[in-house]
Parts: sequence; C-alpha cells; structure tokens
Amino acid sequence: MNTNYYSLAFEGDFFEIAADVRHWGPDLLFFIHGLGGSKDAFHHVWERSDFAGYSVLAIDLAGFGASDKPENFPYTMEAQAQVAAGLLADFPDTRLHVIGHSMGGAVALLFPPEILNSIETFANAEGNLIGADCQLGSRGMISVPPDVFAGEMFPELRAKYAGLDPGYSALDSTTADVMYRSAESLVSWSDSEKLLEAFASLACRKAYFYGSENSAHPTVQRVGDIPKVEIKRSGHIMMCDNPEDFYGELHKFVTA
Repeated sequence: MNTNYYSLAFEGDFFEIAADVRHWGPDLLFFIHGLGGSKDAFHHVWERSDFAGYSVLAIDLAGFGASDKPENFPYTMEAQAQVAAGLLADFPDTRLHVIGHSMGGAVALLFPPEILNSIETFANAEGNLIGADCQLGSRGMISVPPDVFAGEMFPELRAKYAGLDPGYSALDSTTADVMYRSAESLVSWSDSEKLLEAFASLACRKAYFYGSENSAHPTVQRVGDIPKVEIKRSGHIMMCDNPEDFYGELHKFVTA
C-alpha cells in the first residue's frame, strides 16, 4: 500500500487528493468514507488475505484527512463525486467495486453516468439515502448557525472522538467550515430521496450493509427488496466495530 497524491481540477482550480493505493489485480475496491472520516476508516482491508489479489483505492475526500481543504470548493455531494470519480483514470480496465460508507455512499451515487454504468458491485454501508439517515449527526450540525457550530459544537465533537481508533474519526484533520457545508448538502440530498432512487436504479449488483445495532433504522426497510447484509456486534461504523465480519461479508458479496 502506498499513499499517493493526485492533482485534480474543479472549476479551473487544482488541488491534491490523498489516497491509499494498491495496483494489483483486475478488480478494484473503491472505498469512500463518511462525514468527518478519512481513508483510515478502511485500514483493516490491507490486512485481509481474502482481498490480497485486489487493487484498492481508499481516498480522503476534499476537505478531509490528508487531502487539500480549498476555501473556494463548495463541499457539495455532487462536487465531491466529480472529483472522486477523477481518480479512477489511474485504474483503467479494472472491474469496479464501490464501497460507500455514510456520506461516502451519497457521493458515490452521484458519480457521472459513465462511472455508475461501469460498476460491478455497489456496497452501501449505511450510506445516506433518506432524511432519517441524517439523524446520526449532519442534521444536528446545521441546526445551529455556522458560527455557533464552529465555536461550540465542533470543538465538542473533536473532544468526543479524540483518542479513538483513527478509523472512527478524522475531525482533527478537517475544519468546521468543511463539516458544516458538507452537512448542509448531505441533508438536502437525503431529504430529497433522490439518493434512494439512484440506489434502487443502479443496474449493478448492490447490497445495503448495516450494523446490527441499527437493524430497526427506517432505511433498512425503505431499501425494499435490495439485498441486505447485517454486520453483527456493530453500529454505524461497522468496518471498525467488527472488521472481521464486515470484510468477510464484503468478500462474499463481491465474489458471489
């Protein structure tokens, strides 16, 4: 595994996106993290022998982790999708398997049509689909003015997650402004239910992964007949709560 930095453009401005990368087999696992997270959320994949023959791309979205945090970037879900999709140019002729967690699921569903139509499998790991998915954090963030969030709520969130395994939070590597603007867009897209429509309309094999602690969450029912995968002994950040089962189930899904 190597950490690479990709220079990408958005509306004429160039900035760097950080990604942990492995070029190996013809199948590419593309991991996209959630709000306040980073590529470290998926660090267990590098230890998995069942994925040893796979190419892997785990990115830090713009504004998060080791990626640049340009002030003039809009931090909307659609802007993140445009930038993230640009990294796939480094992986031509691969079979694409997308794993989107939380906000990362929303970002992936807004990829350009040519990317969405090329996906082999899409694992939605409690990715945002409906308004109820915002109750875990993003709606609360924008319930106060930006200055109140920056001065009070954001420092409290940083303190709450300080000292945890790096996979759970990367709040020390982002800013209050990035978080707030990301949350605004995420809530808007989730409330529209266009993300649920996009997920349902994907032509590839797809599944909704969820932590057992969230089995009663409304989204589990709203995805309807789409296959569901429950990860035992876990909550929202299932790939860190129970990586053994998460990656085991992911391998079964990808290879089915």
